[in-house]
Amino acid sequence: MGFPEVEFPEQKISTRPSRGARAPRIAIVGAGFVGSTTAYALMMSGMAAEIVLIDQDSRRAEGHVNDLRDAEVFSHTTRIFMGDFSDCCSADVTIITAGVSQSGQTSRLEGLRDTGAILHGLVSEICLQNPRGILLIASNPVDVLTYAVWKWSGLPAHRVIGSGTSLDTSRFRRRLAEHYGVASANVHPTSSESMGTARFLSYPRLEWRDFLSLNSPRN
Repeated sequence: MGFPEVEFPEQKISTRPSRGARAPRIAIVGAGFVGSTTAYALMMSGMAAEIVLIDQDSRRAEGHVNDLRDAEVFSHTTRIFMGDFSDCCSADVTIITAGVSQSGQTSRLEGLRDTGAILHGLVSEICLQNPRGILLIASNPVDVLTYAVWKWSGLPAHRVIGSGTSLDTSRFRRRLAEHYGVASANVHPTSSESMGTARFLSYPRLEWRDFLSLNSPRN
């Protein structure tokens, strides 16, 4: 005896944000390599309804905005425009990527004084707009500057966060995976302390299947 046939309604699955959910507005202060790449990644993810690029070099910001608008045709619908500090008022997240060039520096701490001065001015301008969202710091040295921005801004600690050592962890993870010949998704190290030369790298944890393969007689 066969089972009766059941007709299921066709379901359309979309990776785009739901109309009922409010996608955030994100402001990016600093349209250099980090800022423009961040804007591109956000546009491709579909996380943001609006992305605002803010930079003292308006021509550079405008150029990145035009490039992103061209690429938006092949991605998620996102309003991308060049703005100013007043746009930080309504931003859910303001990402600060500005800083001095690290070219030729042996340590990220070398540019601390100059980058700190830049961020102090930026934070003062942003806070004049009474921002309602989170400040996310990506400028280097990120740990020191995140703490400084928290003090300068007067905002609660939970509204000033840094990207931390996520990049160093990612680099460490990739190199370990290449060394052991396993997938990077199965290697779980962490990088702590200050990003750069002064850091603590934890002993990596490997998935048990990869560990067994490493310890097999043929290896």
